[in-house]
Amino acid sequence: MISKVKSSESSTRVYWTAFIGLFFDYYDYYLFIYLAEPLRRHFGLSAGQSDWLQFGGIASVGVGALLFGYLADRFGRGRMMLAVFAVYAAGIAGLSLAWSYESLLAFRLLASVALGAEWGISHTYLAERVNGARRYRFSALLQFSLLGGLLAALLARYALPLWGWRWLFAASIFPVAVLSLMRWRTLSAGADLRRATTLPQERLGALRPAVAANLRSFLLCFGLASLTIASGTVNVFYVKELPQSPVYTVLFWINIVPGMLVGAWVVRRGGVARAMAVYAGGLTLLSLTAWGSGSTRAGLGFAVLLPLLNGIPFGLMGAYFNEVFGDYRTMLSGAAYNLGRIAAGFAPLLITGLGLHAGGNYFLFTAGLGVAVLALAQAIRTQILPAGPR
Repeated sequence: MISKVKSSESSTRVYWTAFIGLFFDYYDYYLFIYLAEPLRRHFGLSAGQSDWLQFGGIASVGVGALLFGYLADRFGRGRMMLAVFAVYAAGIAGLSLAWSYESLLAFRLLASVALGAEWGISHTYLAERVNGARRYRFSALLQFSLLGGLLAALLARYALPLWGWRWLFAASIFPVAVLSLMRWRTLSAGADLRRATTLPQERLGALRPAVAANLRSFLLCFGLASLTIASGTVNVFYVKELPQSPVYTVLFWINIVPGMLVGAWVVRRGGVARAMAVYAGGLTLLSLTAWGSGSTRAGLGFAVLLPLLNGIPFGLMGAYFNEVFGDYRTMLSGAAYNLGRIAAGFAPLLITGLGLHAGGNYFLFTAGLGVAVLALAQAIRTQILPAGPR
């Protein structure tokens, strides 16, 4: 059960304080993915070095969630929100100045640590200040920060030939500096920087007993994150075969927005279990339809509609994970989500290993994901985990 922080701050101000960091973190995270080939050519990287850059970035989000999530629970979300911004700014500044593979890898790891930290801290900060069903709506709105990936996609397509990759990284330093000042002023006004902890009325227990008490919930949340994020990872894997035009690029990113709002609405009407069942049923049906048809048009429909479905779990996980955990919920919720992202990153390798990468058979993989999520929805419905806002 989340205790609400008593504060005069408005929900809108809380939202933007959390949003600004996530948006630019997602921008640079996805920008690095889009710039993988230009970086490989510039530094003369081998295939193994390129793979390590990508894997290191994914793995570092888990480290950031654990490290900064723990510090946020001990010393306050507000303080760590500023500290994460400083780490993030150092990472992207270093990326824009990288002079070798080793420096590129080091600054990639640093920037990715900030992304992993930002998700857990921002969602917990928001969840503690917005109550009930409104928490799910604001959590869904907070995930609009994923559209930083759309900005990265468009700049990589249109600005890269004009500016070069260094300036694409450096371009976010100035707005991040301005937004850091805005975040500092907002947090100072709300007294977040003067608190010893974000919730001083709570006495955090020892870490090991808290983790042990929350282990079952953590594993179920990790499963929910890894399965749902894997469907998005598979879509990125598949969408490379589709027409590469600005229209489809925008649709691929924008379609996640209505899904987040639909998810928040379903949660308000019927709880988290029903929202996840809607997602699971839709994913299974869409996957089997695309697999059975075998046509390019059906595959295109899959690629465009899947982000809409993915918006449902993406929008509710931040609020729901914060209801599941008690002590150390910043660390546990952030780690469940970001470690799930790491596991989901192996989905394309698993598809290839199972021989499902040809002939549209990877749609069977996403159908299987839908069935697995349906089982988790049943676990939520039978009160293994809380069912959602009361």
